[in-house]
Amino acid sequence: MREQYGLKEKPCADCCVHFFCDPCAICQEYRELKSRGFDMSLGWHDNIERMGKSAPTAAPQAYPGMTR
Repeated sequence: MREQYGLKEKPCADCCVHFFCDPCAICQEYRELKSRGFDMSLGWHDNIERMGKSAPTAAPQAYPGMTR
């Protein structure tokens, strides 16, 4: 989501936020999507259709190994 919307990684790395406070990270992601017009009650596919986009056909790219 960060890469897709060009969001800054702060105050710390995503892995730290999810590890130490996963509910906070999920809440932030929810609020970000909601502010961009997503309706969580519709589900992923209905939101994609509503936004006029096609659903992704491939899984997101995973970056192997540790990069830091």
